[in-house]
Amino acid sequence: MKSENKEYTITAYTEDFLGLIGRINAIFSRRRISIVNFSAGPSEMEKVKKFVIVIRETEESVQKITRQMEKQVDVLEVHYHKNPYLTAVERAS
Repeated sequence: MKSENKEYTITAYTEDFLGLIGRINAIFSRRRISIVNFSAGPSEMEKVKKFVIVIRETEESVQKITRQMEKQVDVLEVHYHKNPYLTAVERAS
């Protein structure tokens, strides 16, 4: 049985280096994964950027992507979670 695609939010904390957005984008491009929403900005910590990326994929694929992102030298940590709003809407239907 094939897993169905669900919406996931990936949050990554990174050091502030030039070209990191391109490297993160390349991870998604190589896997042919479309990004639903992408935002980047400062985090709560000085000199640390926060990326919030929303994609629609299987959980297995999201796990692979987060592991790939963690391998980047400038990435400090990466987390993901299934969007709770989407789950509530599915159950209400």
